[in-house]
Amino acid sequence: MMTSKEVRLADYLQEDCILCNVDAVTRDKAVEQLVGVLHGKVDGFNSAVAVQAVIERERQAPTVLAEGLALPHARLAGLSRPMLAMATSLSGIDFEAVGEEPVHVVVLILTPKDDPGAYLRLMASLSKTLAEPHMLKRLTVAGNAREAFAILTEGPEQVEVKLTASSVMNRNPVTLDEGDTLAHAIQAFCANRIMDIPIVDSDGDLRGIIAIEDLLGQSLPQHLLWMEDLSPIENFEPFAELLRKDSETKVADFMRDKYTAIPPDMPAIQLARIFLMQHVRQIQVVEGRRFLGVVNLDSFSSQIFWA
Repeated sequence: MMTSKEVRLADYLQEDCILCNVDAVTRDKAVEQLVGVLHGKVDGFNSAVAVQAVIERERQAPTVLAEGLALPHARLAGLSRPMLAMATSLSGIDFEAVGEEPVHVVVLILTPKDDPGAYLRLMASLSKTLAEPHMLKRLTVAGNAREAFAILTEGPEQVEVKLTASSVMNRNPVTLDEGDTLAHAIQAFCANRIMDIPIVDSDGDLRGIIAIEDLLGQSLPQHLLWMEDLSPIENFEPFAELLRKDSETKVADFMRDKYTAIPPDMPAIQLARIFLMQHVRQIQVVEGRRFLGVVNLDSFSSQIFWA
């Protein structure tokens, strides 16, 4: 993960592994079809296990990376090399990602279990290639696999991939505004089951962060924390008092203005060091003060160990 590497998509995706305008309308059916295509090309992995691994990964964290695009993936024992398969759909495929429209281009990525960098390299390369203007639309309306393959592999034969913070960050995390209330924050924490939320203003600048511990800190002031025995507060009275004011208290009243921030071009391997040395759960990715995304410890670790 420390150095850049040139990725040639044609080395991993073959023309006969492209399915144009598939009849699948659900995520699971599309995954089954794509795994079936790859299983017919190479031995060494169990197709049922592969389907289950991909679907389970999607349930944990949907890979809808942009409007109309999904990159489902799994790392498999027994696979000797990375493999890609692609499906397109004019009508769209439901990938069960909250708030997302149906997907029209699906690229399945299967990589060896013992090669944690392979998925990240391919994802970065595909993201760069598919971000080209009108690329997804062109692929969606391609009439056959040969045409789609030509579109996908046109341009530079090799794409230089540098695994940076931007390669692994979440570009659309849950955020709040300074003017949002404590009630908004509580709802965001609980509904999304997250522990840290960036505070971003209307100009897209990062203003601070709040963590789930900050809600506890608002309820239990310092003088109570010095008490060894809190059993007299058996009904959580301080918390009840805070909740009575949750529509009046603003996020700005308790957000932190100190946080760990890095530029988008920082090598991805450096993030592991930051997580370990600074004992943080979330790293903010910024350009100047402009907020670009976050890297969470759990998602970063899963990309390395689980993909």
